[in-house]
Amino acid sequence: MSTESEEERSVEVLALSEEVDEELLCLYFENKRRSGGGPLELQRKDGRTVLVFEEAQAADRVLSKGPHVVHNVKLQVRRPPAKDPCRLLLRGLNPNTSIEMVELYVENMIDLNVGEYTLFPSPGRDVLLIHLSQPISKEFQALSSQISKRKLDGAVVCIEQLSRTDSVLVENLQPGTNQDLLTLYFESERGGGQRVKDVRMLSAATAKVSFVNFESVDLVLDRQHKLENTELALRAYFDFLQPPESLTPRDSETEQQDDTTRRSQNHIQMQASSPLANGDGSSRAKPSAAGARHTSKAGASEESMDVQSEEAETLQFHVAIPDPAKQAVFVCSTFQKDLQKANPGVDVQVKDDGVLIAGADRLQLEQLRQTLLDFLNAMQETRFSVAPEEAEFFSRKDVEEYLLTALRGSGTPAVYTVLGPALIVTALSADAAATVCSFLKSQVKCVSIPVNAEQECMLHLREWLELLQTLSFTSAKMSDRGGQLDVLTLKGKEKQTERAIRQFLTSSIERETVMAMKPGMLKYLQTHCHQLLADMNQVSIIPSEAEDVCGLKIHGPAVACQMAEEVLQGVVSSICTRSITVNAPGVTRFLEEKECRSILNEMESKFVVYICPKYVPWSHLPHQDIFETAWTMMSQKSLPKMSVDAKQTGLRDEVKERVSSMGTKRRKPVEHADQLYDLENVDLYSDPTSLSDQNSASLLGAPKPFADLNGAGGVLGLSKNLGEEAQLSLAIQYSMEAEQRSTKDDEAQLQKALELSKTMTERGDSSGSNKQTKANTPIQEAIQAANSVQLDVFAGYNCDLIRVDIAFKKKVSQRQVEEKVEHRAVANMSDYHKTCLEMIKRKHGVAIDVQGTSIVVSGFKDYVVGAVWDTKLLLEKLSNSVSDREILKAVQWVQHHPASPDPIPYSDEATVFLEKAWRMKLKTVDVLFDHQPHSVNFDKMQEYSRASGESVKISRKLLELGDLTQDVPEEELSLLSNLPDATKITEDSEEFQNVVKNFYATIYEHHSKIRIIQVERLMNRLLYNQYKLKKASVLQLSTHPVVERTLYHGTSETSVKEICVHGFNRSFCGKNA
Repeated sequence: MSTESEEERSVEVLALSEEVDEELLCLYFENKRRSGGGPLELQRKDGRTVLVFEEAQAADRVLSKGPHVVHNVKLQVRRPPAKDPCRLLLRGLNPNTSIEMVELYVENMIDLNVGEYTLFPSPGRDVLLIHLSQPISKEFQALSSQISKRKLDGAVVCIEQLSRTDSVLVENLQPGTNQDLLTLYFESERGGGQRVKDVRMLSAATAKVSFVNFESVDLVLDRQHKLENTELALRAYFDFLQPPESLTPRDSETEQQDDTTRRSQNHIQMQASSPLANGDGSSRAKPSAAGARHTSKAGASEESMDVQSEEAETLQFHVAIPDPAKQAVFVCSTFQKDLQKANPGVDVQVKDDGVLIAGADRLQLEQLRQTLLDFLNAMQETRFSVAPEEAEFFSRKDVEEYLLTALRGSGTPAVYTVLGPALIVTALSADAAATVCSFLKSQVKCVSIPVNAEQECMLHLREWLELLQTLSFTSAKMSDRGGQLDVLTLKGKEKQTERAIRQFLTSSIERETVMAMKPGMLKYLQTHCHQLLADMNQVSIIPSEAEDVCGLKIHGPAVACQMAEEVLQGVVSSICTRSITVNAPGVTRFLEEKECRSILNEMESKFVVYICPKYVPWSHLPHQDIFETAWTMMSQKSLPKMSVDAKQTGLRDEVKERVSSMGTKRRKPVEHADQLYDLENVDLYSDPTSLSDQNSASLLGAPKPFADLNGAGGVLGLSKNLGEEAQLSLAIQYSMEAEQRSTKDDEAQLQKALELSKTMTERGDSSGSNKQTKANTPIQEAIQAANSVQLDVFAGYNCDLIRVDIAFKKKVSQRQVEEKVEHRAVANMSDYHKTCLEMIKRKHGVAIDVQGTSIVVSGFKDYVVGAVWDTKLLLEKLSNSVSDREILKAVQWVQHHPASPDPIPYSDEATVFLEKAWRMKLKTVDVLFDHQPHSVNFDKMQEYSRASGESVKISRKLLELGDLTQDVPEEELSLLSNLPDATKITEDSEEFQNVVKNFYATIYEHHSKIRIIQVERLMNRLLYNQYKLKKASVLQLSTHPVVERTLYHGTSETSVKEICVHGFNRSFCGKNA
């Protein structure tokens, strides 16, 4: 049995996942090659998984080895908690016992005074935590025996020594406090600077904080804590002190698992102690699972097992060596080679943590096995104590390899292991072990070098660590007495090591380092920490704002540089940052104004912050004329050249032309001419299913060639990727041609026709999808960039960041205004006028929203004034312009393609664009038709395609304005006819409201003096037809927009009838006609 304590041999596995099986966990940590461990026993203690190894060295190897991964699950290991000398647990109390009686009992039994302890009863008052101000002075076993003999209020109580906890209970939290805030606080220097493992919120004002190290609990409890201007209450956390409802589901689950584990262990122990009857009559105890795993604890002689191969007569004996030290000595010795040389017919190998002996002679193998067992049993272990510094020196990898190599070179195979402040030497015999101990003691030399305060500071430099790495087999540490450096090295290297260290301590070391940081942090230091930088006069500090490196360059003596770097690093780490996004119309333009710069400078000085704006710089339009710029943008927009119907007609004509050109040399007469009577009515481009409705089989009279066309091995070899509709439609056309034709030419013609037919079908299907939504053009991106800005703020406190956020947004909102412009023509704006509105947004940096007949302009006051001016100018032009609808009613632009006998009309979008360009008296205009560049020459009335180089004649066609040739009753044509019938318009109709509104708009100053009683509509058809003829004549001759206005004529009631019958007579001008 090992003499080490259980604490030294134990390792705790943290947060063990349910995916890791207990058996798999044991096998992994028993494997020395993978985990560094060895034979162990697994225990469950208070929800913790503890591995108890046979040797403390195995536990040390597990803790020092890298990350442990089992079944793709990363495991964390640490030392299990030690016993807490200041916290005791009293169990078995009577819940009705008063606290005064308990205090007297504790003071008498433990010999305490008032104020030397604190009691924490559990919610059930049957368990009590005793927190001592000083560690217990009595021997615990004697105290436990004494308390178990003395009852308290008739109840038998017992005392336990608690293990150290890694958690604290935090109370008095402010509402809204979360896990992240608590983690940041306790890991900061204000909270103790301890690493936090987990945070659980037990309630809105209570939380459980767990740390990585057990020592962190006392360090945190010894401090005063204040968070968000509130004093926090902290105490050690134990589950038994918490009410059941405060336990998290995870805690409850852990307690249930602990109970289940305890019951299972008790059940296994009962089974292991029960005798089982064997067939031979012997009685043997059934080993438990843990016992089965630890059969390797037996001696080497008990671990031998015989294995006989079934394939040959070769026998094998395996001698297990459970002790890694003995196994290492065996490998280093010459015993294996000597044994192999003396017995050529025997194979000796080191395998499976032991020695495998194979041969044909059983007697010989038995003798060799016994010889090997005697050799292993003759090995001896010797222990000698050393100073802690020397133990750490011996445990270094390079030192161990050097010393063991020297031992092997001297013919003394041995190994040593470091266990605490002692070395355990394993050798072939006791004398050899003593010799090795003497050799190891003689190899370590200590050199003491006096150092002053300045030189002691040099020992904290990274240059010192680099020197120690270059000095092999050397470790150094300041003496506890101070003023002296103790250096450990190997024999023969003392002078060389001492010379190098003295030279380092007496040399002047210069250092140049760069502290990298964000540009905003650098500006913050320069602005608000300039005095701190100026006080560091022992070093030179130069700011660097290069693109590759941004920070502070520190140059000077190494000690001063390191101190300055540590101080500045602490300042930089305390700087708080926040990105503030401000969304407001024209905010980027405002940011470049002198007023805004003044606001930012004021906030930087007031709140001790640095503000770094990030935005797309504002730039004015290259051309301030919004109408010209909008027209340029319209010309860069792709327009459909022809309408969908025109495209389909053109493609259909080309398809028919190509199909009809096939097989013109020889045609076979149609046998059933009467079946073709309805051929012209067949829709060749519709759904193929409609052909069945028209009895296509009997109509065509050629089902076999038609079937071959769709087959993969048809004569025509139709492409499978063509649409089924296009193939079927062309097959109908083709089946009506002659059967005798040239196959090579016809296939090419038919393939081309099929592709055209498919293109026609696809275009017809996608005609509705051609009206795509507008993509984000550069002008729209510029508008969006002008309305958003990001401010990166750097400050010493988070509260200052919040203040800057509120203050700046308030300043921006106070300068925002809104103006509304109303006009009845707003609802009829064309794409060109909408583009003009976008240009106004871009020009002035404002937001414009169209609401019915109103335009709302919002943004900064100075910018809104200019935007409203341009908006009114736009509305003035809009009121004098012709709408797109009127243009399409009056004018049509067509092109005369040589391949088409009829003029091909342009699309509505193209017609509107060309008409506006023509009315602007432009000689040439560049435009995109179907994403292809074109140029239109109005002097030559010609369209030129820059892609193909082709030119096409175009013309402008005036459409008729209504039907002027319809029959008019003779009585209506008579100038002497009576007054046309008047139709009264109801007051609730939209027409009535529009007439009244427009009339009042012309007499605004007399609005309150006039009341409209009635509105009537009259129609004189003869005069109306004359008006339409005149309007057509004006449109044909004019190149400017036709200005039509609604005028109001005041006259007497007698003249009203004459005007309605005969119209206005200019000869009565001035006579109130």
